[in-house]
Amino acid sequence: MLIYITAIIIGLAYASILYVSNKKQHYSRFLTSVMFILRTAVVSLIVLLLFNPYLKHKKNKIEQATIIIAQDNSMSLTFNKDSIFYKERYPFLLDSICDDLDEKFIVDKYLFGDEVRELDTIDYQDYYTDISEILNYIEKTYYKKNVGAVVLLSDGICNKSYLPEQNISSYPFPIYSVTLGDTTNYPDLFINNIRYNKACRANIISPIQITANAVNCKDKSMEIEVLLDNDIIDNRIIHINSNRFSKTLNFNINFKDEGVKQIDVRIKNLEEESQTRNNNKRIFIEVIDKKYKVLCLAKSPHPDIASLKNILGDHFDFDITFFNNDIPNLYDYDLLILHQVPFLGMNTYASLAEQLKNNKEMPIFCMIGNDTDIERLNEIQSSIQVRKGAINSLLDVKAHYNQLFGLFNIDKENIEIANNFPPLTLPHLDIKTNGIHDILFYMNIMDMTTDTPLLSFATDNEGRKTAFLFGTEIWRWKYFNFYNENNFNGFDEIINKSIQYLLTDKDKELTIYHNESYLNNENIIMRAEMRNPSQELFNDADLKINIRNKHNNDIYEYEFSKDDKSYILNVNTLGEGIYTYEAKAEHGGKQYSDKGTFSVVNVGAEAQDLVANARRMELLSTLTNGKNFNINEINQLAETLYNDERIHSIVREENNFIGLINIKSLLFIIITMISIEWFLRKYFS
Repeated sequence: MLIYITAIIIGLAYASILYVSNKKQHYSRFLTSVMFILRTAVVSLIVLLLFNPYLKHKKNKIEQATIIIAQDNSMSLTFNKDSIFYKERYPFLLDSICDDLDEKFIVDKYLFGDEVRELDTIDYQDYYTDISEILNYIEKTYYKKNVGAVVLLSDGICNKSYLPEQNISSYPFPIYSVTLGDTTNYPDLFINNIRYNKACRANIISPIQITANAVNCKDKSMEIEVLLDNDIIDNRIIHINSNRFSKTLNFNINFKDEGVKQIDVRIKNLEEESQTRNNNKRIFIEVIDKKYKVLCLAKSPHPDIASLKNILGDHFDFDITFFNNDIPNLYDYDLLILHQVPFLGMNTYASLAEQLKNNKEMPIFCMIGNDTDIERLNEIQSSIQVRKGAINSLLDVKAHYNQLFGLFNIDKENIEIANNFPPLTLPHLDIKTNGIHDILFYMNIMDMTTDTPLLSFATDNEGRKTAFLFGTEIWRWKYFNFYNENNFNGFDEIINKSIQYLLTDKDKELTIYHNESYLNNENIIMRAEMRNPSQELFNDADLKINIRNKHNNDIYEYEFSKDDKSYILNVNTLGEGIYTYEAKAEHGGKQYSDKGTFSVVNVGAEAQDLVANARRMELLSTLTNGKNFNINEINQLAETLYNDERIHSIVREENNFIGLINIKSLLFIIITMISIEWFLRKYFS
């Protein structure tokens, strides 16, 4: 308002000087008044254009209701007797329904399964069904938009993430579900679960626990065979005494030599079974000659330590020493984990410091928390220097992934999980890094990402590798991972690869980094490092690798791409099996090589449960005030949505702001008024 008053005052002042104060003017009073008004308006408008204020413009906009189509693209829809219908006729039926809806609504279409994406072609090639993911995606994407309904077309079989009905009662949109697939409970034998250690020692008994289920097979017999590298090593025959039958069996296997071993579990088919895809399951176990030994020193028992032990137990002998107990000989171990050690009042600190001084190559995983004695921590290592902060309170610090991190690769899905991990607890610290630190996660404090490391890796001048985790309560990460994904994969990968890096032989000239096992639907990404005698990284040489399938001896040849000072290779996907590799390079007349083994496991989740879960689909609709249809009622869907009075267009008031200088008609008005004033002055002069 002040701008407009100022402009008018300037206009009045200018016009007054020209027509009131100027005694030489001899126009009539009426003509003077007209020209005075014109000049005041022109000058005022010009001043306003110089200030360029913004004008508020209200506009009503009609927003059509949006119908969101969410189509299941998982394999399970083709594992039943109606597979031809779903492959050939169903896509055209869905297109027809979408065309009908498009006449009245905005229709957005998505596919879901392994991931959410826009609906293009329905090919039923996804290995998982994740209904929770598509519902969460829709809720976030269409927040505060006029969504009339979500049309969910699925068999309701969930095998990834958490069950969608757990939090559905507060869902903002009604779900109109269509139950696809086969809801008939045919006689079926299937392997429900196999529990095993992913790694074990040679010549030591390794237990395998198999849970087998039977549906509608009462008074039949179930024969289970266990095969090691295609040879039957054990079998059991079980009598089925109910139509909902489950039995857990324990098998013990003694692996004679090291390497990756293939274990097949088979249930012999019954004649009455219509589906036998879930009668077989394959696992891979890495048999090692000896396990790495890990020593964890801690002030007291803590959930963090239990979480670490659960992860590392398969591959490591994990020993724990609490409080002021005598510290074992570090030369007997391959890795040292310090959980808030050194701590105040630690009587065995001198022993720890002396042993670390003498054992300069012992890698350390250092977890720093509120009980850590900062001064003594600075004494036993040189990669960081830490001081207590000015504020004597605890911080909540979250993880933010560093896109430039290159020591090892973290799966894209697990990066997203890690960025949402709950916060760790840490006192206020001033952290100074010495030398080069490879930072995996930065600290995120109050939604602000800092340049302070949360998890970093360093190698000191003596060659000791050290990982620093600033914060405790990492057990929260583990259970957050399980709550959201129904597995621990993200947490496990971060910890396992961190430990694997610390244990890598620094004197090895060529090292290939990879997962021990991959799923047959994930890209196989491998990294490599080459070092000269001075332990400096270089990638001047061409690095090639041959990957061989042990089952059929097929050989795949690849060449690594150069990435900064290291190498990277994306093999895409491979079929199920055990693979060996040999990587070679030549540089300066010297040969470099590395060998190894990895396995590719068939996902198999979609073949596990083949009966459509009609109850879940009905529940999702009931709890969101929608409606459920079976596949035979799908033609009623469009009419039902048309008749739903809740689904209609809405009027939204939009406030737009436009700069005065952008109103082109003002220029015409100014020129017109100036022209009129000029004409009057000339004509009546």
